[in-house]
Amino acid sequence: MCSRCKRLYPLGSRCGPCASAGAKRREQKRKHTRPSLWARGYNTQYLKARAAILAANPVCSLCNARPATTADHIVPLSRGGTNELENLRPACGPCNFGRGNNPA
Repeated sequence: MCSRCKRLYPLGSRCGPCASAGAKRREQKRKHTRPSLWARGYNTQYLKARAAILAANPVCSLCNARPATTADHIVPLSRGGTNELENLRPACGPCNFGRGNNPA
């Protein structure tokens, strides 16, 4: 019996259609995994600069309403930006994550 759709199937734990559907889901998951933060460029230099930015400016520089919890890259790392202090500004989570990969 297939463990997924409960149809009678003589061999294995899943019938052909259920097995191929599971393989497709696993392959899609594998394609959409992101590299680690470290692999994307968020290294020790970023962590130190982030701490300095948040200590100096505790309010979001984009909305000026919420407390800053992240350091936003003015020019994103994926577009050639760096982790230097001049390329970072304080931002709250909603403002920073809402910007995505767009330059300032």
